[in-house]
Amino acid sequence: MSEDVVTTSRPLEGITVVDMTVNIAGPSATLILADLGAQVIKVEPPGGDVSRAWFPQDACGTSTVFSAFNRDKKSIVIDAKTPQGRELIHHLVENADVFVESMRPGKAATLGLAWDDLQKVNDRLIYCSVNAFGAVGPMAGAAGFDAVIQAYSGLMDLTGHPDGDPARVGGAVIDVGSGVWAALGVVAALMQRTQDGLGRRIETTMLGTAISYLMHHLTSVRLAGVEPQRLGTAQHNFAPYQAIRSADRMVMIGVNSDRMWQRAASALGVPELGVDPRYQSNHARNAHRADLIADIEAATARIPASEVVDRLVAVSVPASVVRPIGALAHDPQLEALKLWGTTSAGISLPRTPVADPAWSIGDVARLGEHTISVLTEMGLGGDDVDSLLAAHAVETDSTRIGDREPA
Repeated sequence: MSEDVVTTSRPLEGITVVDMTVNIAGPSATLILADLGAQVIKVEPPGGDVSRAWFPQDACGTSTVFSAFNRDKKSIVIDAKTPQGRELIHHLVENADVFVESMRPGKAATLGLAWDDLQKVNDRLIYCSVNAFGAVGPMAGAAGFDAVIQAYSGLMDLTGHPDGDPARVGGAVIDVGSGVWAALGVVAALMQRTQDGLGRRIETTMLGTAISYLMHHLTSVRLAGVEPQRLGTAQHNFAPYQAIRSADRMVMIGVNSDRMWQRAASALGVPELGVDPRYQSNHARNAHRADLIADIEAATARIPASEVVDRLVAVSVPASVVRPIGALAHDPQLEALKLWGTTSAGISLPRTPVADPAWSIGDVARLGEHTISVLTEMGLGGDDVDSLLAAHAVETDSTRIGDREPA
């Protein structure tokens, strides 16, 4: 968001989300909703979200993955497998706006937490499911993680060099992408509810997310009979659009028009390549891609990477040195855009891109830190709370675990 529209108010203030998601895909969806101002109540099983224990962990023993995707959420512990637990979740849903779950299809029904169950509790509820393959079709209910969906969809086969093995995309693109689609669906459903007053169920599948990344490739297969192959860093539709060698490091360049190619060739000191018949059109450059890259690298092999980038950027050709991710973690551009935030505990965590720089970011809750406070807000207090906690064999809340190390 631009600085001229910075505001401390958030569009989803007053919205309550009951979050029964684990791992990354579901939690990334509820993180976006939290950044937009929703109160997110994360319902964790006894022992917590499994991602709390993932590698690596911070000095307090909390997984950095968990912290990245679960800040700004209240944590309560409820055993949904018990009748008391289901009753508590139903109480939560009564006054909630959104319920998000990432269970395998059919699992929520066995717990009495399916759409049909919760709609009876709150007919204005937006019910969002995030899963791998969906609830219908030959793959219905199958388990799947980010890398599995990358493999199944062909995204992994498309990634890597032609003479190498398929490669997984390094980021959790399927997980986070699924979270973005789920959050978008929730926001759209909330907007529609303002018009008709009705709740509704939405579903985001990780396979669907993979499709969103592969739309142009799948269209190429279905409409043109052309199946894309691995090209390393290259792009299938344009050339040169890939990492090239310089005197010291690899440089990624992106050229998507003939005029841009002529500017790039001149900037790199080889204007003759800009008028070479083999390279005068994008179609021709793709047909002679190997020769094109060899000719470019004959020039750039004598130029330091930083100079290659400077020359290209100066003529409005997108380019960047291929950097390690550690460089981005301390990049001044991120600081300028305020894409890092600091919690009250002094922990620096990334913001979601939708977040306004003026919005503060909340802490990472300890396991069950808010159980008693949330139950009390539900109208359950004193002996009722103690009996419910005892039924779950859960000892939680900051008043009871304040002297413990974070989970």
